[in-house]
Amino acid sequence: MVKIESYMQELIGKLQEKFAERLLYVGLQGSYLRREETENSDIDVMVVIEGLCVADLDAYRNIIGSMDEPDKACGFICSGLDLANWNPLEISNLIHGTKDCFGKLRPLVPAYTEQDMKNYIKISLNNLYHELCHRYIHADRNTNLSQLPCCYKGVFFILQNLHHLRYGDFIPSQAELLTLLSGRDRAVLERAARLGEGGEYDFQDSFELLFCWCQDTLIKLSN
Repeated sequence: MVKIESYMQELIGKLQEKFAERLLYVGLQGSYLRREETENSDIDVMVVIEGLCVADLDAYRNIIGSMDEPDKACGFICSGLDLANWNPLEISNLIHGTKDCFGKLRPLVPAYTEQDMKNYIKISLNNLYHELCHRYIHADRNTNLSQLPCCYKGVFFILQNLHHLRYGDFIPSQAELLTLLSGRDRAVLERAARLGEGGEYDFQDSFELLFCWCQDTLIKLSN
């Protein structure tokens, strides 16, 4: 696996060499931030470049291509102005799900409210619920079997943000969050972990668990 500290130092150095003072920010996200990385994990990096243009995207792609594991490079890139005008619904998750490695993220983003946080969770739930129902009706069984574990991947991030909304703590890892959950919340995250390991599973039972959890959580958020 990639030694993430060395990787980030090398990446920042190359970005500084190319973009100089235009480089505003570099942050780490994803499984490497949560210390849950595996051999197949993406390397999720956030980069902010002042006055970002298409030529800059080409330059960034070349830099990534010069790094170890270029096929695993992933993440988010934008300009400072783009970020300043970003949707406030996503800002809380962005701040808490990103580690500052070069520069500070918080001064670059707009303010957000508790209602923004709630609406972000609702949208995430809406999208997941719609995807579940649409595929269940319109896709064949093999597609449903292969894609349901992918749907379960989103459960952690929704529960992570729900816990933050309810209690004010942003829990970084799935293992730690699991110890704080109970009932259907705990059951659905445990199922997500099992499905993430691969192998055969009971599709109908797993589908119904996630389907009912989406319904219940949407109702709770509306109360």
